[in-house]
Amino acid sequence: MTTPSSRPAPSRPLPLDDESAGAVVDAMVPLVGIPMAPEWRGTVTAAVQATAAAAALLLDFPLDDTVEPAPVFRA
Repeated sequence: MTTPSSRPAPSRPLPLDDESAGAVVDAMVPLVGIPMAPEWRGTVTAAVQATAAAAALLLDFPLDDTVEPAPVFRA
C-alpha cells in the first residue's frame, strides 16, 4: 500500500507554447494514422494547447488522498 508521504510528487506538464504544441502534433499525426491536411495544423495545434490548459486546471485542483469517487446510481 502506498502512503501519501511515500508517493512521488506528480510532475507538472510543461506549458505548451506554439512550437512545443506543434512538435506534439507533428509527432502524433503519423502515430494515430489519421491524415491531416497542412491547413488544419494551426487548428489542431490550438486544440492541443487548449487540452493541455484544461488538463493543467484539473491537475492543479487540490485533492486529498482519502477522497473517494461518488457512487453511481442507475435507474
